[in-house]
Amino acid sequence: MGKRIQPFWIEEEARKIDGTNFIVNGMFKPFAVRDGNLITGQQQNSGAAAAALAIDTLGR
Repeated sequence: MGKRIQPFWIEEEARKIDGTNFIVNGMFKPFAVRDGNLITGQQQNSGAAAAALAIDTLGR
């Protein structure tokens, strides 16, 4: 893991919540997922992947 510049990691906090489904891919790789109307990307490299999911979703 990298240098901590925050007092917590979002992944660590999310995994503490019962029923949370937290999915990740390798660091700095494009990765986005859709769950119903929620589309989210991992890190700054996932903008294009999240946009593709949004376009696909709107096209249906």
